[in-house]
Amino acid sequence: MEHELETLFEAQKIETLIMEGEQKLLQAPKRLKQMEGELLAVRQKIDKESEIIDELEKERRKKEKELEVEKDRIKKLEVKLCDVKTNKEYQALLKEIEAAKGANDRTEEDILVLMDKVEDLRKDYDSSSVHLEDLEKDSETERTVINKEIKSMDAIIAKLTQERDNLLSVVSENLRNIYGILREKRGGVAVTNIRNGVCQGCNMNIPPQLFIEVTKNKSLIQCPSCNRILFFREND
Repeated sequence: MEHELETLFEAQKIETLIMEGEQKLLQAPKRLKQMEGELLAVRQKIDKESEIIDELEKERRKKEKELEVEKDRIKKLEVKLCDVKTNKEYQALLKEIEAAKGANDRTEEDILVLMDKVEDLRKDYDSSSVHLEDLEKDSETERTVINKEIKSMDAIIAKLTQERDNLLSVVSENLRNIYGILREKRGGVAVTNIRNGVCQGCNMNIPPQLFIEVTKNKSLIQCPSCNRILFFREND
């Protein structure tokens, strides 16, 4: 029995390595999803910046066109000054020209503000574009690394699984069944060490007399609390 218990204990150690490997495999899609999320966020930021720039440029062109139209109208009004017959008409025309020039000044200021906004946004856009290129390169490199890790871990898990199965093959069918049931029910940990009278699976104290029996490794003894198979190895 001692040899079988030791074999189960060694199989459990391999089982733990398998679970660690499987956990790493589960993390891989999360890492890939996180990268895709970062890329999507930057792309959306760039698209939004581009959209705003286009709108501002459209507004600038619209105001520039309006400004040209108003400048032409002012020229015509200034020419018309020479043809007015009365002082009243002359003053009214001057007032209209002055108002038009004031409006044009405000339009020119609006155009300058729009140009400044576009310039700032273009800087952000260019910076975001460079960041996206760098992020895409880093993501591609990381994706290659992750895919290699997955292939490597698949191979490692396959090898460990074979080693575990080889160990279990020399254990009695009854013990294999118990091991299998406990592995499913106890998060993959069916066999655990006992140290200083404490089960390392559930951290519960074991009755003194039972602890003494466990240290002999002569019979199948299960933890009264978690039901895991107990095995004693002093330095493990």
